[in-house]
Amino acid sequence: MSRQIGNAFQTPTLVELEARVRGLETQVAHLTEMLEALTEEGPAPN
Repeated sequence: MSRQIGNAFQTPTLVELEARVRGLETQVAHLTEMLEALTEEGPAPN
C-alpha cells in the first residue's frame, strides 16, 4: 500500500507551493485577529 501511495505522489510545483503558503498566511492572519479579539475581551468569568 505504501508503495502505491509513494508512486502516486508528485512533487508540487512552485505555483502550488506559493498558493499553499498564501493560504496558510491567510489562516494565520485570521487566527491572530481572533486571538486578539478574545484577548481584548479579558478573561472569562469562572
